[in-house]
Amino acid sequence: MRISLASFAAFTAKLKEVRIILDPKCDASKGAREYIEKFYPNLKRNNPNLAFLVRECAGVQPRLWARYGKGKEVSISLRNQSAPDIQKHLEAVGR
Repeated sequence: MRISLASFAAFTAKLKEVRIILDPKCDASKGAREYIEKFYPNLKRNNPNLAFLVRECAGVQPRLWARYGKGKEVSISLRNQSAPDIQKHLEAVGR
């Protein structure tokens, strides 16, 4: 999967914070763990001003949280999602 810098640039204008919450051992979080391992370094490097938080906690269902200005938040379940699916969700919340 190729991620373009143009799609990352769109994140910084609208998003204030992105959080991914996952279980470090649960099968439902496998795609989220894979996404973090493969794509987090480039995502953070290309968006140094975007707060991108990864939280691991045993027993939680994986979720993506996007926080915009004025406290608006969007939450998306990442349960049993693949890394490319998670990228699509990030692109959607970044628009």
